[in-house]
Amino acid sequence: MTLIEILIVVSVSITLAAIAVPISSQFINRSASDGVLQTTVAALENAQSRAVAERRNMRISFVGNNHLVVDRLEVTGGTVTPISDTPLTGSHQFVKFSIADTPDHFGNTSATTFSGTAPYMFTSDGSLIDSNGDVVNGSIFIGIPGQVDTARAITIFGVTGLMRTWNWRGNAWFD
Repeated sequence: MTLIEILIVVSVSITLAAIAVPISSQFINRSASDGVLQTTVAALENAQSRAVAERRNMRISFVGNNHLVVDRLEVTGGTVTPISDTPLTGSHQFVKFSIADTPDHFGNTSATTFSGTAPYMFTSDGSLIDSNGDVVNGSIFIGIPGQVDTARAITIFGVTGLMRTWNWRGNAWFD
């Protein structure tokens, strides 16, 4: 192999590496967003199933911009028992992007949009209610601020507690 051939191979390799680095970074962020979405859904599903199994309301709270906290509301004395604190990992936050609402149309006025008045609770029948006992629907938006390609959402249909996950793909939500 001549020196010129070696230089050509090295040049092509450097060019390909320069192209691959940004693509890899975006892929890593999107994959991490998928993981954070699944962790958040798991925490919500756990709260819902515990509410049914234990016959107690499980209150969900969004603390700061990156923690989902679940507490069990006890029957006697109005005490609260902490159940879980699920942080969003990496740079992920509950964040509102300037993009369209999910196809469920539960709202995207904030990162955690619910009809009704907080706090929100899963009940012993699996439904989601507000502080007045009214059934509520809601949307939770997750992503890395400033990186709209990491936008993910969870919608909760209050009557049944059904949860759907959504990924933003440039111009529309896909489940």
